[in-house]
Amino acid sequence: MRFNDFKLVESKKLFEAANAGLEAQHAMHDIEAISNAVPTMDPQLKASIISNLQNLASKVGDFVAKNIKQTQPAQQPQAQPQPNDPNATVEEAVAEVNNEDQEAQEALAKLKADIAAIEASDIDDKIKAGFLASLNETLDKLTKASENITASRDTARSERDEAINFVKEVTGVLVTLGNKVQGFQEDTDTESMTARDRASFKKMAVNAEKFTKTLKQALFGKILDMQEGGDVSGQEIKEFLEACVRGDVINMLQVIGTSQGNIKDHVNPRYQKVFDVFVEENIFSYAPGTTSGAIGPGEMALSMMGNPAEKGKKGDLKIGDEEVEIKASAKTGGRFNSKAIAKATTGWKTWAQKINEIMSQAPEDATVSVTQKNGEEKLIPAREYNGNRHNVIKGKAKEGSKYNWNASGFKALNIEVLQPYSNLSQTFDLFESSIRALVQNYDKLDKPQQGNSHHKPFNPGDLIEAAINDDGTVDMKKMNIAYSKIAYASYHLADGITTVMLLRTDNLEYTIFRNADELVDQMNSDSVITGGGFNWNDDQQTPTPGYIAS
Repeated sequence: MRFNDFKLVESKKLFEAANAGLEAQHAMHDIEAISNAVPTMDPQLKASIISNLQNLASKVGDFVAKNIKQTQPAQQPQAQPQPNDPNATVEEAVAEVNNEDQEAQEALAKLKADIAAIEASDIDDKIKAGFLASLNETLDKLTKASENITASRDTARSERDEAINFVKEVTGVLVTLGNKVQGFQEDTDTESMTARDRASFKKMAVNAEKFTKTLKQALFGKILDMQEGGDVSGQEIKEFLEACVRGDVINMLQVIGTSQGNIKDHVNPRYQKVFDVFVEENIFSYAPGTTSGAIGPGEMALSMMGNPAEKGKKGDLKIGDEEVEIKASAKTGGRFNSKAIAKATTGWKTWAQKINEIMSQAPEDATVSVTQKNGEEKLIPAREYNGNRHNVIKGKAKEGSKYNWNASGFKALNIEVLQPYSNLSQTFDLFESSIRALVQNYDKLDKPQQGNSHHKPFNPGDLIEAAINDDGTVDMKKMNIAYSKIAYASYHLADGITTVMLLRTDNLEYTIFRNADELVDQMNSDSVITGGGFNWNDDQQTPTPGYIAS
């Protein structure tokens, strides 16, 4: 083989390696090409394309429903559009075309959503890649059916190949960044390790590899978007990534050295331009998911760009000698995901029981309107009411508490239950019993913990009582603060978490607290606010408020 031929083969291998794992992204670009071409298609061809898209959307939806837990069943394909009526009026023809275009876009949108779900899932990589490769073949056939689609697709693929070539050039940098984020060192001597440590090291290596793949996928999309914007060059991005490896972009010691601030204020001015572009591309909102070692929003960006910053053992990031838990969100806030805090449904039974005990003292003739499973309102004796009703949406009924842990729930609870029927003692019993049911290490909070000087014992009941008014109603802000101190202490005792950074992904403002009392002080001064509560029938989220840097 001639040297030039060898170089061509090697270059092809590198291109294929860079392209590996980007099947979902390729499918997205073919879908975008079809979407752009639909309005200008021949009517007869459009009808055929729409039918094929709907069938394909159904097939992908079935795969998602079968292989990904907690995914809603795929929508059934809509009726196939009929050819245009030659006798239709201009207005009718326009309406028909618009309807067809809408049907096409709905099918394409569903395809995008399901492909994104597949890509983010923990489905076996071989099964995932095989299904997506088959999907790409089908999409390829659809794009060849129309010259308009073909032209749009070829433009997209040209941009895509350019991005792949860029990824190929920075593969080494991405591998290094993947290792950095996971705290993995390839040249580590494993001979002297225990079997347990070797297993842990192997897991770390797998996560580093997966994260590198995820980073490549994320960067691929960013490069395409940046190409269109034209704000930065590929060389500038490459230099930025190399600076991330060197730790020259964000000084994390400066970041955690202040209790409040903005990440932007700690960025090296030399790399501010590319940093701003990555921020515009929502890099701080990006989370690779469980397949990359459970990296959350904000954590990836900070570990990638920050120095010192690596995967922590207890917290999300190890910054210098300090473990920091990152809670990043734009609106709803981050929750205290303590191992010792049970699902909301665990406390719901107690919550409903205690509300019923309060309502049992209502007058015999008092009634409450309660939504039934069929959607009808029924008056029931107040003494039999436990705060539960059905929420009926599109014919489906799900039982839940009317008095969830949020502003509207607390307002209704005060007006309908506590003010007319409760007193301080009963309201205390309602909240203390329900919180105790949620917080599994509740009884440890008022006791010193051997070998733990960080935990300062306190009586959680005193905090709960202080949040209740003399008339038996509850002050939501005070109760949120009381429960937050309890939840933080539970989090610390169960998971070893101490330092927490609340990061807003929309503006990069942050707040840091290192103990329960600091959290309370910051909530009292509104430096930390709650962005959302929880529903008692929700077993997916940890039942604490969401915390946001104000």
